Amino acid sequence: DLFHTTCPHDCPSSCALLVERTPEGRLGRVRGADAHSYTAGVICSKVARYAERIHPPERLLHPLKRVGPKGSRQF
Repeated sequence: DLFHTTCPHDCPSSCALLVERTPEGRLGRVRGADAHSYTAGVICSKVARYAERIHPPERLLHPLKRVGPKGSRQF
């Protein structure tokens, strides 16, 4: 499943993207839209690995409550 969107970064380019949605509904491969003259099918390195940055295995899915002293990293 592919859809068109715009880059979420706040840079002046406003790149057009072609984004893949996985069967699980998650963000898949991201690439520049071929029809957009600026991207011409290519995208910067910040956005090329966007799915890996927002879906890492260690990503928190709910807030943690600290149980130890501040800075102890006990949650």
